[in-house]
Amino acid sequence: MFTIVDFYGKQSNYSCGYCKQPTSCQSHGMWAHTMTCQDYQDLIDRGWRRSGCYCYKPEMNTTCCPSYTIKCDAMNFRLNKSHKKIIKRVNKFLKDGIKGKDEDTAKGSDGGSHGTADDGGCGGDLEMGDVARNPRKELDLNEVRVLKAKEDEGSEPPQDVVDGLCLAKDPTVGSSSNLSTRSSTGGGSGQPPKKAKLLRIERKREKLIQKGLNAEEIEQKMKEAKGKNVEKSLEDFLDEEPKDGEQAAHRLKVKLVPSHEGATDLVYALYCSYQMKIHNDPASKLKMDRYKRFLVKSPLKFTTGSNSPNCGFGSFHQQYWLDDRLIAVAVIDVLPSCVSSVYFFYDPEYRFLSLGTYASLRELAFTRKLHQHTPSIANYYMGFYIHSCPKMRYKSNLYPSYLLCPEVYSWHPLDARVRQKLDQSKYCRLNEDPKAVDANAIQPEDIEEVLILHGSSYRRYSLYMNVCLCFQKMVGLKHPDENTRTYAKLVGKVCSARMLLYEG
Repeated sequence: MFTIVDFYGKQSNYSCGYCKQPTSCQSHGMWAHTMTCQDYQDLIDRGWRRSGCYCYKPEMNTTCCPSYTIKCDAMNFRLNKSHKKIIKRVNKFLKDGIKGKDEDTAKGSDGGSHGTADDGGCGGDLEMGDVARNPRKELDLNEVRVLKAKEDEGSEPPQDVVDGLCLAKDPTVGSSSNLSTRSSTGGGSGQPPKKAKLLRIERKREKLIQKGLNAEEIEQKMKEAKGKNVEKSLEDFLDEEPKDGEQAAHRLKVKLVPSHEGATDLVYALYCSYQMKIHNDPASKLKMDRYKRFLVKSPLKFTTGSNSPNCGFGSFHQQYWLDDRLIAVAVIDVLPSCVSSVYFFYDPEYRFLSLGTYASLRELAFTRKLHQHTPSIANYYMGFYIHSCPKMRYKSNLYPSYLLCPEVYSWHPLDARVRQKLDQSKYCRLNEDPKAVDANAIQPEDIEEVLILHGSSYRRYSLYMNVCLCFQKMVGLKHPDENTRTYAKLVGKVCSARMLLYEG
C-alpha cells in the first residue's frame, strides 16, 4: 500500500477563518488520492493537517495566524474542575432529565470545535473551502499497478462497534431500533438509583473478581483502598452515567462507524442545523457534496492487523445517540500513535450540555481504551493551537498538552514559559537549543530517493529525471526539480522516500 499525493505547492493570500482577513493566509498543500495511516501520522508530526482529502501545512513564519500542532498526553491527563462539572451535568441530565439551574445559558468554555465559546470540539479546524474542493489531476487508482496491497488489511471496518469495542454480531446491538427500546424511564425496576459511591465500590469489587481474587483477598484490597484518598479518574466520572437496568430519564450511547457511512440524510441534517445556528452559515453555503468532501471522504486507508486496535486504523464518526435521537457526531482519525480529532457538530437544542468539551473528554477516554490493546496509541491530537486567536486558546485546557516546534519538530509543554514566548511573538521557534535540528530533514542526496508516480508506474527521482531529460527537448517537459525539493523538504526524508509524488 502506497500513499499517492499531488503536491500543489504554495497557496498564497487566501482568506483566514480565524482573524477574518481576506488575503492573509499562507500555506502549502497537496491532494491525497490515497494515504496510509502511518504516513498521515508522520505528516501531522511535521505540522500537516487534512481537510477531507486535502492536506495542508501552514507557512508559519508568514501566515497571519500561526497554527501550532497540539496534542494531549492521554495517559497522564488530569481533569480540572470545569471538566468534572460538565461530566456531572451530563450524567445528571441522563439520570433525571433536569437541565439544572444555569445550564440554559451555559456554553462551557468551549466552542466551534470541542471547546470555544460555541461549544464545538477540540479538533475542528477550518474547512479549506475552494482551495480543497477537487483534485487538480484525476487518478484512477485501479490502473496503478503499485497499489496491490500485500499487507494484512481489511476491506471494511467492523460494523458493530460501540466506544471502539467490537461487539458480538447481534443485529440489534447499536441500532436505532435497539436504542429506541430503552425507555426514558430506564430499567423499569422501580428501585431508586444507587449513590455514585456505592456504584464505584460495586464496580471495583467486580473488577477484583474478574482478576480471580478470592473473597478474603478482595476484602483486603477493599480495606486498603478505603484508607487511601484515591483521585477519581476520567473513566470513574464517565462511568457514573446510568447503566442498563438502572432507573434513568435518558440513555446515551456512542456508536463508532466508518466515516463513509456518515453521509446519511439524518447526519447531514444535524450538520446543517449546527452550522446555521452555531456558526451562522447561510443555507446557500450548505451542500451535501461539500459536507462529504469535508467530513465524509477521507484518503486514509482502513487497516487492520495484529498491531492495530479492534476498530482498526482509519477515519471514523462517533455518533452520540440520546435514546433514539442522534444529537452529536465526532469525526476522528485513529492513527498508529494517536486519536486525532477532526471536527465535531451537535444538535443546538442540547447546547446546554457543553457537548464539545464532553465529547473531547470521551475521545480522551477512547484513546486510553485503545491504548490498552495498542500501546503505541498514547496521545490525543487536537489539531491546531492558535495563540494569536484568543477564541482558539481553549485547546490548552486539556493538561498536559504539548506544542510542536515549527522548525525542529520537537514537542514542548504548553506551559507558562511557552505562553510568554507566544505573547511576545505569535511565531517563534519553541526549541530553545540553538544546536537542535530537524532529525528528519531532507539532505541534497536524499532527493534522489523521492518516489515519483508517472502514469501507472513509479520510479526513484534520479531515474525519473533521466527519463525527463531525455524527452525534455522533444516534448517541452518542465524541470520538476524545484517543486520536488520543496515537497521533500516539507514532508521530510522518511515520507518523501515512501510516498508517491504524482506527476501525471
